[in-house]
Amino acid sequence: MLYIKFTIKNDSTFTDFQILYNHLIAIRQPGFKEDEGPDYEWDDMTEEEVDIALEELNAFLDTSPEHHRYNKFIPDYAKEYLEKYVEFDTNKIEAFGTHDVLSVFNYLEYGFEVDMHNLEKTNEQFAIVEFSTGNYPFGGLERFLITLKAFNLTPFEYFDGFDVCEITWYSNFEYNTKKIEGEKH
Repeated sequence: MLYIKFTIKNDSTFTDFQILYNHLIAIRQPGFKEDEGPDYEWDDMTEEEVDIALEELNAFLDTSPEHHRYNKFIPDYAKEYLEKYVEFDTNKIEAFGTHDVLSVFNYLEYGFEVDMHNLEKTNEQFAIVEFSTGNYPFGGLERFLITLKAFNLTPFEYFDGFDVCEITWYSNFEYNTKKIEGEKH
């Protein structure tokens, strides 16, 4: 079983991450249904309510389903972090092109080719997320580690199927990994 261990600085951000985690399980299930948008009881609405509903419906139709899911499952503080990460990463790779925040979310939904198995607190300060994959490479861990950081959850150890590694963060977006000698699964 692959895993990432991380620290919890705030219970509410862990709860927010649990919501995203549950979505990542749901989207991997056969028959996953997209959000079909707002549903209104048009016959029972006042003219003012109809005007408001039409604005909401138009806003929904003008945005991609992926964007709706991103807005639904990524809280504002995590969006802000991810936007800064994308800017940082784009500056780092400018010769190769750019990507946007939705590319990180798309990775979580489709590029991170894993089955999610477990997310649990091991105590008040620490938690673990466990997953498996049937193929290698499976999309890599970096963007998932960054996503945890976006939720103010700091990854400090992982097992990638080959080695157990310690993670040392030296900036908001950069880290070093070091194989923990003697640790194998």
